[in-house]
Amino acid sequence: MFISSTDELTFDFDVYGKQSSAKWTGIMLLMFFLFFDSFTSQWQSRMFKRHPDLSMIELMFATSAFSTVLSFITLVHDEMLWPAFDFITAHSEIQLHFFLFSICSTVGQLFIFYTIKNFGAVVFAIIMTTRVLISIALSVLLYEHKVTSTGFFGLAVVVGAVCYRIKRKAEGKQLIKWKGMGEKSEKEIELVQEWHEHIDT
Repeated sequence: MFISSTDELTFDFDVYGKQSSAKWTGIMLLMFFLFFDSFTSQWQSRMFKRHPDLSMIELMFATSAFSTVLSFITLVHDEMLWPAFDFITAHSEIQLHFFLFSICSTVGQLFIFYTIKNFGAVVFAIIMTTRVLISIALSVLLYEHKVTSTGFFGLAVVVGAVCYRIKRKAEGKQLIKWKGMGEKSEKEIELVQEWHEHIDT
C-alpha cells in the first residue's frame, strides 16, 4: 500500500528509466525484513524470560557479533572489503563519524534491550511503530514529501491498529481471542501464547 502510494514509483523501470527485473527481489527482501524484524524482538524477549540472569550487554554482544560476521561475509562476497579499507585510509575523517555512530548505536541498543526486557516485545513494537509514524509526519511537514490518498489511507490503518493494540493492552486483554485454551496443556498454552505474541507484533 505504501509502495504504491507515490506517483514517482513504477515497478517496471528502475530510477534511471531502464527496464528492471528486480522488483520481486525487492518485495521478497521487504517480506524478509518484516518477518525478521518481528521475530528478533520476540526471540530476545523469550531469551530474557527463559534466562533471567541474561544481561543486556551479553545479548547486545551476541547480536553485534552476528551482525559483524554477516557484514564481513557480505563484503567478502561482493569484493568490497579492501575497497572499504582503502576508502577509510583515504578519508581519515570518517573515523570520527564511525566513533559517533557507534556511540549512538550502542546507547540506542541499550534502550531497546531495556524496553524488551522490562516491558516486552509488544510494547517495543508499539514504540517503534509510533516512531515511524512521527517520522513520516515530520517528513511530510518539513520536507514537503508528497503522499497520495492511498498512502494516507495506509497511515490511517496503521494508526488505527496501533490505537486498538494500545487499548487492548491497557485493558489487559490479548489482541486475538483463542477458543478452547482451557482444554490444552501448560506447554501447549505457552506455545500458543508465544505465537500470539508473534502475530501481535
